[in-house]
Amino acid sequence: MASQEPDDNLCQQCGARLARDRRYCIHCYAPVGVTASRAHVDLVRETATTHRPDPTFVFSPEKHEAIARRNRSRKRIAIIGAATLILSIASLVVLSSLSRSRKELQRRVAREQAAKKELNTLAEALERFKADVERYPTNEEGLRCLSRKPAAFAAVTGDRMNYWFGPYLENVPEVDPWGNDYVYHTADGGRSFELFSLGPGGGGGNGNQFRVTSPASASQVGSPG
Repeated sequence: MASQEPDDNLCQQCGARLARDRRYCIHCYAPVGVTASRAHVDLVRETATTHRPDPTFVFSPEKHEAIARRNRSRKRIAIIGAATLILSIASLVVLSSLSRSRKELQRRVAREQAAKKELNTLAEALERFKADVERYPTNEEGLRCLSRKPAAFAAVTGDRMNYWFGPYLENVPEVDPWGNDYVYHTADGGRSFELFSLGPGGGGGNGNQFRVTSPASASQVGSPG
């Protein structure tokens, strides 16, 4: 009778013949050999494993709601920040435009005031000239004769030849605040004059606010007929 091969194991539960490297019966899954006397839990502990963390995510309504609240809060903050930035830029643009408009208005008002002041100064000098010479400067003499006596000077009568007691104005403005020449006209043999600036647009001076006339001309304009 042949003896049992030393490499074989017999299952104590079902009697099946197993290889010696088997720790469990392939028929009844019972532990065999030296593992048969040890607890299954102890054997499992000795089994090699990678011990990898469990990647499974457990759904939590509380955590999901917290994440949703954070996302909504971030969106609100982003929207508020963008709106604030847009409003700030718009405010800066409006303030810059208002500042430019205010500065332009100040420059326009300053030029208008300077033009009126110069016209009044010239008109007063013309009146002092007329008080001495008994006429206003001719169109040929112009406003230059307010600061220096012309070489060829014609008075109303011969005995008034030397009655120029100028200068009636130290510095005669060459141009108005807008860079245009002041326009001077005399009529009626020097008994009246009209002096005006072409204004900011460079248009006509008749009837605008930058215009002065002699008292005689004003009375003629205001008289009926």
